[in-house]
Amino acid sequence: MIRRSARTALATAACGAVLSGGLAACGTVQQLNAADKVSKAFETFGSGKSFSAKLSVDATAAQIEAFGAATGEEIDKDSAAALAAVSLSIAFSADKPLKDIQPTKGSGNGAATAADPSVSASYTLTGKGGAPLAELRQVGGKAYARGDLAGFAKLVGQNAAEVEGLAEGLPAPLGNALKGQWVSFDAKAPEGAGGTGGAAATPKPTLDPKAAENLNASLKDILTRDLSFEEKGKQDGKDRITVTAPARKLTDDLLKAVEPLAKDIPNLAKLPKSAPAKVPDRPLALDLYLDGGALSAVTFDLAQLEEKAGGTPLPLRIAFGHDTPAVQAPAGATELSSEDIGGLFGQLAAAGGPGGAGGAGGAAGAAAPLTDAQIKELTRDGAMNEEQVRLYNSLGLGYQDIKDLADLKA
Repeated sequence: MIRRSARTALATAACGAVLSGGLAACGTVQQLNAADKVSKAFETFGSGKSFSAKLSVDATAAQIEAFGAATGEEIDKDSAAALAAVSLSIAFSADKPLKDIQPTKGSGNGAATAADPSVSASYTLTGKGGAPLAELRQVGGKAYARGDLAGFAKLVGQNAAEVEGLAEGLPAPLGNALKGQWVSFDAKAPEGAGGTGGAAATPKPTLDPKAAENLNASLKDILTRDLSFEEKGKQDGKDRITVTAPARKLTDDLLKAVEPLAKDIPNLAKLPKSAPAKVPDRPLALDLYLDGGALSAVTFDLAQLEEKAGGTPLPLRIAFGHDTPAVQAPAGATELSSEDIGGLFGQLAAAGGPGGAGGAGGAAGAAAPLTDAQIKELTRDGAMNEEQVRLYNSLGLGYQDIKDLADLKA
């Protein structure tokens, strides 16, 4: 049930991000005073030198259990407690406004803004009481990571002693990293990981300027036509504005808007032509909270997606922070070499990787070298570039392993 709830939560967060991003890209929406406030709130994103967001289920364990009972899918006590406690936070900081950060040259497909060494980033999964379960930071081109395997086991109601043994068979720095100690490694691909020879790097898909202009106009028209805004007064000192949209119609309109771009962006060809049957044919509402004109939080009641939920709510919340403390490198981290990381991937692949054509070989850390044809196939959809594919291969992942990762990213 945790997995299903997590998928629902992430899908809802993605929907909120699409609405938010599209609204900001379209400029000022003048339907109503409320719409104008929302548009201006989104325009503030990126104007500061730091930003943070925190995703969580805004409900108690008892409320989560009640939601499961109402929908006919029982959520056990441990799972409910885990969902109530866990949260995912991200943060970015730089020495200039984030909107002025440009992608690093030659970063290739799927490059993230945080790949720029001038941008620091952190990703944190926390449990009960805010205790970190897993952390990843990137500062000055170097990555830092640590986890709490025992803490995660306790969160989901498992015996911590039974999982602690998993760390014992690893090299000391890696084992300690799973016990809460920081390790560091080069965030860039290890030198020589790209290999020699082989096919040319897959070009990054580009969008014709006219097509981009048409898409922008279409999105503006769709959001102006499909979204409605209503001010709901103050709540906890913040302005509450409800954004409502007909879920199926909005989904259909967005799919039609991006369909002409499928020839330029391969991944779009995988999108359905119309809204999937699971998209409800009724209005859905998203609550936005503005503090001093800036977006403070977004909430979405997952009960809207479940007809059987009745009046049993299960709100998902994304809280935003502006001008937050800069991301810092942790002190006392043990540095890992590319060989250490390669050995870890090799052990994982040899121990139980998906295998298949070109899968991991018998030796730890070894995988059958990819052919030019395999690299071309793995980079066809743009989910990964050649540098990433070769890096994964050098770390012990075979063709089928990398294909599974590419399909997941897509």
